[in-house]
Amino acid sequence: MKLTKRRTRSAYALLGALGLVLFTANSAAAVQSYGAYEGGGYGVWMQDPGNDELGDPAPGDAIKACDITADGWGIQVKLDINRDGSYERTISTLGHHSPYCTGWDSGNIAENTPIRMKVTKVKTGESYHPVYWDGHS
Repeated sequence: MKLTKRRTRSAYALLGALGLVLFTANSAAAVQSYGAYEGGGYGVWMQDPGNDELGDPAPGDAIKACDITADGWGIQVKLDINRDGSYERTISTLGHHSPYCTGWDSGNIAENTPIRMKVTKVKTGESYHPVYWDGHS
């Protein structure tokens, strides 16, 4: 009988810990970083106001671009609101020395609106292998 109670308590403890991990993972989903193809930089989607990936205050419904490698390429981030193929926001690190992150490009988007973030390596007149991340506002 004691062995069964011990297993039951262990199972409840495990379920409780798993629930805490899942809750923590979901509450941190307000900020999403997505790297450029083959590295060099990344784009950030900030769903709600709070602290960004560096711990700095940031607005909600916002994007920024970060170039972390002095390789001659900049990072461009575009935001497609409603995932209809039309990019309503564009931000880029072009013209700045690496390492460099842009400021935030933000504006209110209705809750649960589908969005697509496009992160591309860019040079003047060139772009290289975009990557995409789908989410919601």
